[in-house]
Amino acid sequence: MLSFVARRIAVAIPTLLILIVFSFVVMFAAPGGPFDSERPLPAQVLANIEARYGLDQPYWRQIVDYVWGVVIHFDFGPSFQYRDRSVNDIIAQGFPVTLTYGIWSALVAVVVGVSLGTAAALRQNSWLDYLAVGVTIGAQALPNFVMAPVLILVFTLMLGWLPGGGWNGGQWTHVIMPVIALSTSYMASIARIMRSSMLETLNSNFIRTARAKGLPMSRVIWRHAMKPALLPVISYLGPAMVGMITGSVIVDVIFSTGGIGSYFVNSAFNRDYAVIMGITILVGALTISFNLLVDILYAWIDPKIRY
Repeated sequence: MLSFVARRIAVAIPTLLILIVFSFVVMFAAPGGPFDSERPLPAQVLANIEARYGLDQPYWRQIVDYVWGVVIHFDFGPSFQYRDRSVNDIIAQGFPVTLTYGIWSALVAVVVGVSLGTAAALRQNSWLDYLAVGVTIGAQALPNFVMAPVLILVFTLMLGWLPGGGWNGGQWTHVIMPVIALSTSYMASIARIMRSSMLETLNSNFIRTARAKGLPMSRVIWRHAMKPALLPVISYLGPAMVGMITGSVIVDVIFSTGGIGSYFVNSAFNRDYAVIMGITILVGALTISFNLLVDILYAWIDPKIRY
């Protein structure tokens, strides 16, 4: 297992380097520049600004300096639009907010999804099964850009129970609706995957053998069926966890939480390439890390898997 982890880390390093270089090339290949406006700047002023941010250097030199700063010093450089602020400062301000409701969203999606899918599989073709399937289909049919305004309409404008936006230091009243809006579609997918996986596992030969030995049904479920049934869910959780922990642009914008999603949108409109690349690299690093974690969990849950 240690050799497998070492090999994956060895593969992850060049993958991140390729991602950094590719992000840089794609950003600066787009038409226009970060300092273009409807009223063009004087040539001398534009030259001074480009010299300030190192944009007057040869293209290859800019790539080398950027990769060196990110890999060696973990420095994503200064922001082109937010004066006197670096990309590290922006990520340090927005990422904790996104991480907070992202972790809660992941926890809600996994716990509710696994529980709902397991209950539906154990009571197949019963009212509980039909209810669970109906709930998951309804939740998946309402993406977060639809769910978020509906939650504000119901719980803020109609009932007045929860604030419609803001963060306020992460108080629970400001966290509930972003968590619901972000977790519902993931919860629905997890529940459907868990239901089909559990049904397949319950019809396996080793489950029939365990039941034939007279083991209690609760022990059969928790000791024998749960781990293999979770394998497809864990495969789905790799990219899903990244999506929930890095947050959603829609959730950040609609609820005005101040997470990195809102900075990403504003940077795209303002051509703040440094912020866009910094957030892109952050998401890529998290994706690689969670995929590695998923592979390790696979081997822990299923001893038959050998790397």
